[in-house]
Amino acid sequence: MHELTGRLGDLLRRLDALSEPSLTKLADALAAAKLTVGDVAAYIREMPRGYHRASVVRRDHYELLILTWKPGQGSVPHDHAGSISAMQVLQGQAAEGCWRIAADGYVDCEYETPVRSGELTAWQDAGVHTVRNPSKAGAPLVTVHVYAPPLKDFRRFVARPESSAPGVLKITGEVPTVVVVGGGFSGSMAAAQILRRARAQGVAVRVALIERQGSVGEGLAYATRDLAHLLNVPAGRMSAWPDRPDDFVQWVSRRYRPAAADEFLPRQWYGEYVRATLTSAAAEAGPSASLSVMFDEVRRIARRPGGGWMVNFARGPSLPSAAVVLAIGHRPPPDPIGRLWSGPRNRFIADPWRPFAASAVRADDSVVILGTGLTAVDAVLSLCQEPRRAPITLISRRGLTPQAHAATPVAAADMQPLVSELLAAPGLRITTLCHEIRQRIHECAALGQDWRGVVDGLRPHTAALWRALSSPERRRFLAHFRPYWEIHRHRMPCEIAKRFKMFLDQVAVRVVAGSVASAQADEGGVRLYVRERGDDRMIELRAGWVINCTGPAASNSAESNPAIGSLLVHGRVRPDELSLGLETTADGSAVDAQGITADDLFVVGTLRKPLLWESTAVPELRNQAAAVAERALSHIMAEGPAHPARAAA
Repeated sequence: MHELTGRLGDLLRRLDALSEPSLTKLADALAAAKLTVGDVAAYIREMPRGYHRASVVRRDHYELLILTWKPGQGSVPHDHAGSISAMQVLQGQAAEGCWRIAADGYVDCEYETPVRSGELTAWQDAGVHTVRNPSKAGAPLVTVHVYAPPLKDFRRFVARPESSAPGVLKITGEVPTVVVVGGGFSGSMAAAQILRRARAQGVAVRVALIERQGSVGEGLAYATRDLAHLLNVPAGRMSAWPDRPDDFVQWVSRRYRPAAADEFLPRQWYGEYVRATLTSAAAEAGPSASLSVMFDEVRRIARRPGGGWMVNFARGPSLPSAAVVLAIGHRPPPDPIGRLWSGPRNRFIADPWRPFAASAVRADDSVVILGTGLTAVDAVLSLCQEPRRAPITLISRRGLTPQAHAATPVAAADMQPLVSELLAAPGLRITTLCHEIRQRIHECAALGQDWRGVVDGLRPHTAALWRALSSPERRRFLAHFRPYWEIHRHRMPCEIAKRFKMFLDQVAVRVVAGSVASAQADEGGVRLYVRERGDDRMIELRAGWVINCTGPAASNSAESNPAIGSLLVHGRVRPDELSLGLETTADGSAVDAQGITADDLFVVGTLRKPLLWESTAVPELRNQAAAVAERALSHIMAEGPAHPARAAA
């Protein structure tokens, strides 16, 4: 083996440091190394019958290879059997082909994309693809490849014999496809809105809704099967359609029992309602519009040279699409004490929403819950369904728990004059905003009015106020004021609040304001040391189980979602500097790394937080779904029916 020094040695050190390689981490490591063809000269070798594959190093978690391609040489169509891969061209120009699996078992080339010297591409199980040297003469093509984990096996496919290889499949007359990635509320209603509007406008379209779990309509929010878990918004404000305000109440009244608009109903029912709404929209769409639900994971979204996108999946065949809607919701919560934990992890429940997550917890097991928000309250309700014989301790930095809704509905206050005044002044500061809100609440209290009206009155103006804050002011809000806003904005139903208070009064549940300093686990339980807020004193807690209810993570990273990773690597989307989501325009179009707006890539849901902040509740999300559906259909109508299958020249 040659001594690995210089830039190649630097690349190896970067790769060795990646304990958990991801799409963007591999690409970033390759880009940072700045390899040249001279750095890998010892591994370049031309072979007469096929390209040469030289392994530089093989570790347990990755493999680095240098490939040499004579003019005209290329790979057979293949996939990567689950490995993440990044490739950089060091000399020459590569042509990467994307292939479609046909019903007869052959594969046809959809298109080829040039990868020029110095450029990089990356993918995770990117469907069926090829790499070749399209040159007819001259120096060989030299590429560097990283696979994580090492490529142990892959499937080889057979190109259609009568195709001129490698050519481009030219298809005409296909119905345009819109791929919606994510089958929770945002994705389901984006799909339903497209179908509904396609019928009204006479547009032929196929909607492909992709969900990696086994059901649509639920997402993380409504997948619970515990009827004690209620919506924290009254039923009358939960219609999935902006123009049908009573739709959810009427559906519940038909499906279960008569319901009132001010009731807080089970979240499980709402998931069923969203699914039924999507199904009805598909049934009513008529012959020209159709819905296909695919339970698969999107691994790559790649730009087609002739327009539109190619969507690659973990299992199913690749799908060309005229437009893509990213409706990717929250991910399970990150582990807040992973580095503080020692011993076995079998007593740590990382995701409280995983099916049967807490089924092993007994009534006589003491429990520590990390977090004191709505998710923690739900966990307490589930654990207290039978009488508790051991305590439950909730821990968060400030020890704040959600406020309750009013016993009777409270009208939203008119906050327009105050908001207009704040927006008219230059340089809005978060301290000023919070002071004015508190002042208005004090004034309402003096008049015997409810503070909830002030908070609810701000809701229509939240996005405008958020946009008026500078980046440092937004950071200040997230660091210091966000917890207080959250407990007043996202409230508990009165019924839930009463039960939770009862558990607190009975000393079955207690709340601790502090942070975990360490956690030591053995087979029998966990010993936690907690530093209380405002005090150097350390308290010791012994728990049979620790449940992570710190709140969901964002989905705007390659680690959280490979579809996002594939777009990030190629600069098709841009995360915001606060890591809240993705940069978008007001109408939901994605903004790429150069600041250019895409006319066929849209975002709905929590990933819109950078622009809107409030982007998790149904009243906001249903409007987003409607707007994006209109944009997607407008794009299809402007491009014409053959757009998604238009081939590169």
